[in-house]
Amino acid sequence: MSRLNIIFLITFVGLLIWITLFHPSSVGRIQRGAMVILRPFMKASNELDGAINAVGKESLSPVQLREKLSSVEQDRDRLKLEVIQLDELLAENNQLREALQYRKKSPLSLVATRVISRKPSHWYNTLVIDKGSAAGIVVDSPVIIPMGDEAGLVGKISEVIGPKSAVVLLLTDEMCQVSAKLENSHEQGILNGQRGALRALPNLKLRYLSKEAVAIPGQKVISSGTGELFPANLILGEVLSVSMGIIDAEAVVKPSVNFDDLVDVFVILPADRSSDQPAVEAPTRALSPSPPVTPAPPVP
Repeated sequence: MSRLNIIFLITFVGLLIWITLFHPSSVGRIQRGAMVILRPFMKASNELDGAINAVGKESLSPVQLREKLSSVEQDRDRLKLEVIQLDELLAENNQLREALQYRKKSPLSLVATRVISRKPSHWYNTLVIDKGSAAGIVVDSPVIIPMGDEAGLVGKISEVIGPKSAVVLLLTDEMCQVSAKLENSHEQGILNGQRGALRALPNLKLRYLSKEAVAIPGQKVISSGTGELFPANLILGEVLSVSMGIIDAEAVVKPSVNFDDLVDVFVILPADRSSDQPAVEAPTRALSPSPPVTPAPPVP
């Protein structure tokens, strides 16, 4: 045994002998003081034992744990779905507000429509909207969406099904051809999409550019207004690359419209649509009183 342990043992024994020689009342006071000092530690120990025992009593079986876990996961999924729905409502609200502001500022005659049908096999070719002949929509009416203070071209009406529906031929289809030009340039050509694209948004092609055309990647492509079918300055896309041919040049254009997320669109009505003007009845002419009839002279 080390010398330090021997010293502690002797000190402890001496302390016990010294305490036993005290008067019983002194020993009681020492005990009470020790209890006061040790009471917090004893209380904490009892609380810890109680908590451990409670955990042991409330232990769940594996089946109950799986049920609780399933309930928590369902609550989590429900909350996630509510957050997604709120985000969608907020985005839709912002789009509608932007559309209304554009409609107020635009000099064009517009009718608001909503996409009601779209086939996966023709996703980038056509879609159906909820307005038709009753709203004044005719074949070849341009279809657009607001993009800030400007508008992006979605396509054109290819068929009016009835009073409350029409088919839109999308800009991404090869049959939708638009006279287009490079922004801040005199270079013009014909822009159209591609048929048969199912999995990814197809790029557009701007053909018949001159061999001297200078197209910078990122440069905007807009409608030129030639042909009077599509108004000028509608946003079509931006240049990705340019390739030179034997007699002309061709640019690959990335569409500016998000064709995967079309919900609300505007149709540009013909400028001479008569139903836009309120019907005015022709004024009724006031009838002037008839002149007095002179009786015929008596026959002799």
